[in-house]
Amino acid sequence: MRIADAQWVPSTPHQTWDALFDPAVLQRCLPGCIRVNRLTDTEYTITVRAKVGGMDAEYEGEILVSDLKPPESCSLAFDGKGAAAGLAIGTAQVSLSPKDHGTRISYTVAAMAGGKLAALGEPAILKAGGKIIDKFFDAFGSHVAAQPRQAPPPPPPAPEPRGLVASRWSWVMALAVVVMLVGYHTLFK
Repeated sequence: MRIADAQWVPSTPHQTWDALFDPAVLQRCLPGCIRVNRLTDTEYTITVRAKVGGMDAEYEGEILVSDLKPPESCSLAFDGKGAAAGLAIGTAQVSLSPKDHGTRISYTVAAMAGGKLAALGEPAILKAGGKIIDKFFDAFGSHVAAQPRQAPPPPPPAPEPRGLVASRWSWVMALAVVVMLVGYHTLFK
């Protein structure tokens, strides 16, 4: 199963990025979300209650974030298991870009289901997934719109130059060595 789409939210890319990685925001905006825990900067656990094709189940899952390029893009790997419903695993590519005084969030999700969930069929799963995504972006868009706009953080400082070019004292030392060598050869040879 594959879903590719884009959404626009009324927030700057850096604020959108921060909100997408905030467990409290995710828990508030994701339909049926019971809890989101950040284990590390790139690992999350999540518990969600979802109804797919008439089957209501609770899923425990893990999300691993990689290829981080804040506030532009990342990759996600996820899995979710429901005791009665089966499992879902997949990956997602997410990109953020400035658009119309807000942020365009592009995403491509590739997922597979197993167990009773897979028996429902891809059309039912895609329909339920689309509803969850729509509800998430409605809630997420409302959340970020209510936040005051902030200027982007300053870029990191440029690294200090190294080597002879960077230090006046390095040149003085090099010149002193040359003068000593020339003086030695001139006076003592």
